[in-house]
Amino acid sequence: MTTTLTAMTDFGIGYYIAWNGFADLLWASFILQLISIFVVFLFFNYSSPATVVSPPNQTTSPLLSLTEGNNDVRIKESCCSTNSCRKFAAVCTVFCRRGRSKIKSTNILLTLFAYIFYSLAYTAILSIFLWYQLDAPFCWSSTQIGNYDALASITCAIFSVLGMKLLTYVGANDAFICALSHVFFCGLSIWFAFARQSWQLYASLLISPFVDYQNSLTWSMMSKWLEPNEYTIVFTLITIIYTICSILGNSFFNWIYALTVVALPKLMFFLAAGLCVIPFILNICLVIINRGLSDDNSSSIKTSNSLTTFINLPLDDSDLICLDNFTDTVEPQGNSSLSRNDQTTSIDDPMIF
Repeated sequence: MTTTLTAMTDFGIGYYIAWNGFADLLWASFILQLISIFVVFLFFNYSSPATVVSPPNQTTSPLLSLTEGNNDVRIKESCCSTNSCRKFAAVCTVFCRRGRSKIKSTNILLTLFAYIFYSLAYTAILSIFLWYQLDAPFCWSSTQIGNYDALASITCAIFSVLGMKLLTYVGANDAFICALSHVFFCGLSIWFAFARQSWQLYASLLISPFVDYQNSLTWSMMSKWLEPNEYTIVFTLITIIYTICSILGNSFFNWIYALTVVALPKLMFFLAAGLCVIPFILNICLVIINRGLSDDNSSSIKTSNSLTTFINLPLDDSDLICLDNFTDTVEPQGNSSLSRNDQTTSIDDPMIF
């Protein structure tokens, strides 16, 4: 549904700008943003638990009651500041928890830094791509940009899901899928750097659906190594990191593009490809670490299965023959001993005939 609305909106915006400009769209987006803010404040407001205030004692003086009221306010303010400090400390120390193993802590940190550098690389291309389409040699109009964005939304929604299904069916883990997506991202950046015709930009839509797996798989990768009570803290931190990278990255990379567009127009694409090498290396480290863990687990499982098979090993014919021979040799001895006992009993006891 989101993809359909995005594609329809991009398609309509391109034609509307060509017909009536973008001033009305600017005001419409501003009004919709205000409406979303009011909706969040009205319907997603957190109601704090009600505090019961005891009435002041009748025997106390007004000055004493006023002093107690001021002390209560100070205590509440100190409690609020203490809770804020505790929340900040929980965010800072969630990655270095004592009860967690070193391997899990390493996996969490590697995933977090991979997500940070991927966000920077993605922002580097996204912030300048509109200027790249408007500039030479393409010089696209708003209609062409709207058509391209709508087609990009549809292809990304379809082929990204198909690629994820295929890689999961093959047996690739999340870290390997993210590393492969960074390879596609580097290839896409280099493709944009050397593109000169419009069909080359449309051909890039065959690669772009597979470059955003780090963004979607970071949540699932983090949830494997976190405790359930740490989900909210870490996911909030990831959202804050993405927001900071988007806001500061857009301004920073646009500033660099404005300085280097005349002399080095391809610099931003090579910079994005270079930034994407870092999360690729981090995900390869995750693949190696998790492969070692999986090998240890599989070896222990194989050992336990072999022991279980040895214990529950069925008897073959030779074993049954040996058991029969053993019973045959035991039974005559038992019968002979029994007959001897009978003979001695009959001799010793004269009453038995």
